[in-house]
Amino acid sequence: MNETPLIASLRRHLDEGAAQLPQATLERLYQARQHALAAHRRQQAHRAPARQAWLRPALATLTLAAGIGLTAMYLHDQEELSAIAALDAALLVDDLPPRAFTDPGFRAWLEESSEG
Repeated sequence: MNETPLIASLRRHLDEGAAQLPQATLERLYQARQHALAAHRRQQAHRAPARQAWLRPALATLTLAAGIGLTAMYLHDQEELSAIAALDAALLVDDLPPRAFTDPGFRAWLEESSEG
C-alpha cells in the first residue's frame, strides 16, 4: 500500500485512540459496522439485477446495430469497387483509336469521374 505521511499519521492516531476505548464500546462499534455492511449488501443485491436487466439487451442491440452498419458499409464499398473494376476492364478491352484519348470530351469525362 502506498500511503502518504499524512494518511499514515492519521491511521496511527486512530489506532491509538481505538486501543484506549473500552471493550463494550468496541463491541458496539463492531456490531454497528456489521449491521451497516449487511444493509449495504441487501441494498446492492436489490439494485444489481435491475441494473443488469437493461444493460445486456442494450449492449446486444448496440453490437447488432454496429455489425449491420459495418456489413452495409463493406457491401457498399464492394459494389462500388466492382463497378469501377468493370469500367476499367471495359476501357482496357475496348478498341479505341489513340485519338480518342486526346479527345477533349474524354478528358472532361475522366476529370468528372475522378471527382465522384
